[in-house]
Amino acid sequence: MAEKKSVLNVTVAERVASSARSLAATRKSTISSVVEEALARYLEQLNRREAGLLAIDEYYREHGYPTPEEVAAAEAHVAEEERLISESREQQKARRGGSAA
Repeated sequence: MAEKKSVLNVTVAERVASSARSLAATRKSTISSVVEEALARYLEQLNRREAGLLAIDEYYREHGYPTPEEVAAAEAHVAEEERLISESREQQKARRGGSAA
């Protein structure tokens, strides 16, 4: 049995509407289907993020929040990892003769 549908009136930027129309035409589908799929994916992503943040907060309440020193150490570790990644990308780019990756 098909799920009951609801009508929503939304206003979007013309570029968004144009993209939705174009994608619907490419898929031989409807604008409603394109918008429904995009909205469903977006809401799922938001719900997943919210659940993750709640789980992290619950963990911290049970086990304690990180100290400022632990936060600083974690941020330094992330910064070093990002530096290494950037350095590796630059080396790969140089090996390819400077072309974009």
